[in-house]
Amino acid sequence: EETLEEAAREAATEVDKLVYPVSADSATVAAELQSKVRDVLGEAGLSVTNSQVMPVREQGSFDYIGVKLTVTGGLPALDTALAELAVYLPLVLVEALEVYPARARRGRDEPEQQLVTASLQVLSLRAIQ
Repeated sequence: EETLEEAAREAATEVDKLVYPVSADSATVAAELQSKVRDVLGEAGLSVTNSQVMPVREQGSFDYIGVKLTVTGGLPALDTALAELAVYLPLVLVEALEVYPARARRGRDEPEQQLVTASLQVLSLRAIQ
């Protein structure tokens, strides 16, 4: 029984690293998530053209707090941004991603760069128990 209790404590500690705590207000978490994701996308070289906090969804022991964003930029920048989001803590999950080619304006002697417009919806979890 002691081994089981120790395993439960270790599991709870790992979950605590991945989610926002129950003590965090969902509106504050949503604003922080929106700000942090915008920062990650911008630092990767993307331009955020729109972002909005989605309604909070309660499911099981967690609030699902989402943000929908539209970005434009180069395909390598999108790849970099998604890689950064994959290792961000508390965990940021990409719930939806749509990518479309965008027209690239270039000069006569400039190499063509593949620009994209992407719409993505990300979410983080907040413990409610």
